[in-house]
Amino acid sequence: MKGIVIMLLAALLTMQLFSQSIEGIILNGDTQEPVSHANISVKNSTMGTVSNDSGFFSIDVLDTGKISLRISCLGFETQEKEVTSCKNQKIRLRPVSVQLNKSIVVTASRNELLSFQTPDAVSVITPQELKINAPRSMADALSGVTGVWMQKTNHGGGSPFVRGLTGNQTLLLIDGIRLNNATFRYGPNQYFNTIDIFSVDHVEVIRGKGSVLYGSDALGGVINVLTRSPEYAPGKPRLGGRGKVKYMNKGMEESGLGELSFESKNIAVSGNVNYKNFGDIFAGGDLGYERPSGYDETGVTLKAKMRFHSNWQITSAYQYLIQNDVGRYDQVAQRGYLLYSFDPQIHRLAYAKIEHFSENPWLKKMKLTVSNQYSDETRKKQKENSATFTMENDVVKTNGLSLESYSAFSRIWEAVSGAEFYSDNVESGKTETNTQTGEKNTCRGLYPDNSSMLSFAAFTQHTLKLKKFHVNFGGRFNTFRIHSTDDEFGKVIIKPNSLVGNISLQYFTSPEQQFILSTHSAFRAPNINDISSFGLFDYGIEIPSIDLSPEKAFTIEGGYKKSSERFSMAVNAFSTRLKDQIERVEATYMGSEYIDGDRVYKKENIARSNISGIEFESGFKLNRQFSFVNNLTWLYGKNLEDDTPMRRIPPLNGKLALQYHKSAIFGEMEFLFAAKQDRLSGGDIDDHRIPKEGTPGWKVLNLKAGYLWKKFSVNGGLQNIFNQAYRTHGSGIDSYGRSFWSSLMVEF
Repeated sequence: MKGIVIMLLAALLTMQLFSQSIEGIILNGDTQEPVSHANISVKNSTMGTVSNDSGFFSIDVLDTGKISLRISCLGFETQEKEVTSCKNQKIRLRPVSVQLNKSIVVTASRNELLSFQTPDAVSVITPQELKINAPRSMADALSGVTGVWMQKTNHGGGSPFVRGLTGNQTLLLIDGIRLNNATFRYGPNQYFNTIDIFSVDHVEVIRGKGSVLYGSDALGGVINVLTRSPEYAPGKPRLGGRGKVKYMNKGMEESGLGELSFESKNIAVSGNVNYKNFGDIFAGGDLGYERPSGYDETGVTLKAKMRFHSNWQITSAYQYLIQNDVGRYDQVAQRGYLLYSFDPQIHRLAYAKIEHFSENPWLKKMKLTVSNQYSDETRKKQKENSATFTMENDVVKTNGLSLESYSAFSRIWEAVSGAEFYSDNVESGKTETNTQTGEKNTCRGLYPDNSSMLSFAAFTQHTLKLKKFHVNFGGRFNTFRIHSTDDEFGKVIIKPNSLVGNISLQYFTSPEQQFILSTHSAFRAPNINDISSFGLFDYGIEIPSIDLSPEKAFTIEGGYKKSSERFSMAVNAFSTRLKDQIERVEATYMGSEYIDGDRVYKKENIARSNISGIEFESGFKLNRQFSFVNNLTWLYGKNLEDDTPMRRIPPLNGKLALQYHKSAIFGEMEFLFAAKQDRLSGGDIDDHRIPKEGTPGWKVLNLKAGYLWKKFSVNGGLQNIFNQAYRTHGSGIDSYGRSFWSSLMVEF
């Protein structure tokens, strides 16, 4: 931290005045009215600004030749424009209601690209969608997204399934930094919900690909949550901020946010504090309240950017979130527990990113990222008719270091290369207290205390643009050292490694449409949870395993994308073959098949399976005000060893929505649906969260509306209008019944 402070002070001392400026105004292409808060940036540099209330912007530059600008704003299509250093630029943005294929994404290539230009299956939750929908949590934010199935074991959880895989088989990132750590378990977990929704700018989902650029766990794909950043401001420094409150009836939510920001020509800082009180969920039909399911949450976020000269920028951030008394309703309602909760659950992330831009084609952009994370999970449990109160605590401390570079070797050849290092240290313990006598017993936690996992990787990804053909290819080598020492099970050290690659071919039949053929491999290294977990899970008790190797996946995929002013669509068909899958098998402990009545299991690399699927999405602009969007996802998973269904495969599901946009008014009628899922694996049948005959299908109609007046925006919605009782497949709690929500936000 001291080094970062010294670097920031040095940057302030070396800051210089630029020699030229580009000035102009941003206009609405339909109404010709000024557009405020548009982001204007110079590509491959730190230079950028935001238009003021009159649409005016000014950027200082050193280059007096042609400058490539990127202009983006909520509700408008992103535009790139070449200009010269001069005054009186007039840039007209085209309003857009259908965002499909029109969003800028960074996750797919570790470089900013229009989503249409990537060969990947990409879903984006835009800032506009987050503002309009005002989701309660990250789990709610991804509901209805193409190719993503949101399972909720409890109200405070939310585990995204991407192409039928979740938990430690889908990689989660925050601002490009791994959230997955050495204790991420197989199957659903709650960690995605430890990201503060109030601090999120947008979310990018890369379906089925990501191991080359991001490493282990990306078997299903990558979800990257990008947080809000303060923006540089032209002219005099200014103070700003925003406040937000949200209410949901039946006591299901009361939340509020306060944020302040300081913006100047070369320094931008923002910080917010928020509190959320989530009451017990009120389910549909005659189910009523499901208790205990409510909890409370507090979040703090700080972020700062500073640029000096024209080619250096430092971004630093601090994120903290604590959740209290997060109940496991399913364990209390179905598993005989008097108490089962996460209390507290804490996630903390601090990082600094240093970026350098240059004219050297081999090193057009370089980025060094240093990060530190802290995850603290405390589980409190007590069974009915038992005097034993159990408290388990797991702390994971993660340090990360990554270096990446973007190169433009020629007009047709670009590349991203880099190296990454992550280290996880696990502290774990358990205390059992007799509530009648007060006697306490301290013993081994879920994991051996002071376990560790180290990861080092090098990667490179290249793009060749050959007229109508684009070829993308890359590779990654990853090596690990995983260590645990257990008094009962002994010392375990494993050193797995993996080599993966990808290649894709894009054929552009016109600037508006393309066909894609790709193949890629992926892997998941065994972690501390795999080799040393000793404790209860959904349908048994698990003992440690050793001599595990990485899970592997190989995917063949074909796709089609179209992007025009009024109509956009994307369709992908894929087949993924998984082998050396780590699965639980029946085992014995000290010669017994059971511990306190629970069946004993351990993990082995024994399974082979195949997942095939089709993902479709489209958007059609009916006229200036009305748009129609829809998506559909179908998956089929099969265990190849015994020709049985693969576990936890989501049913056929999709979304239909009619949207209305006019000036400051927005409205949407949304229809979400899922078919019945009765194609169950043995694990599904044993899972208390899934009915024996399968999960029934469901159909839900929601209404949303919003209005923007100057600095104020009001949004509201009516959920599950027909009050259907339903739950998503694999969830341990039912979804909302008929209810309404409203939010008010003011920006200044």
